[in-house]
Amino acid sequence: MGKREDNKARKRTDLERAALELFLRQGYVATSIEQIVAEAGVARGTFYLYFDDKESLFHTLVSAALDPVVDALLDARMALDAAATPMETRVAYSLLAFALATAVTAHPEATLLFYREQRAPGPIGEWLRSRQGQLDVFVIELVRSLAERGLIRVTEPQVTALAILGAIDRLAYAWLSGVDLGDPATVGPAIVRLFGEGLTHGGQS
Repeated sequence: MGKREDNKARKRTDLERAALELFLRQGYVATSIEQIVAEAGVARGTFYLYFDDKESLFHTLVSAALDPVVDALLDARMALDAAATPMETRVAYSLLAFALATAVTAHPEATLLFYREQRAPGPIGEWLRSRQGQLDVFVIELVRSLAERGLIRVTEPQVTALAILGAIDRLAYAWLSGVDLGDPATVGPAIVRLFGEGLTHGGQS
């Protein structure tokens, strides 16, 4: 990468960093492009070389956190589809827990922004709730598939999936907000033990 490319990459990074800090400090709605470029130390025109508007910048920041979560879910779906026993199901759950913990800790500020702005009015709030809804549907379908194959004991897949997601969201938000939960890598396995062992017929192989 040459000097020109380095400079372009640095300016884009500066804009993303400035926007993320401002969004977290005062909220998306209260943050203006003028504030972002001032915080980043670039001209307003430079902003539009990289982003169409404030909304597209927000999408970029949050997608950096959400896309790895989606990838982890897709990988888990493949592993769980291949599972033939409750023991193999628990192994796949453990891999999923580790992948989710890694994804959250890789982009903690962007993940926190995702949680904080979900109730925001307007297009941003609608987009975030839509992304959350996609994750919910994916996990519900995953739990239903496992139940239909007899690998977990669930009578209401939707209720079970949302309960698991709620626990994960609550713990993730607490950790991202500064609550001391210890090593984040242990949170996922703790949820697996809480839900997974009971769902997989109490440890049958």
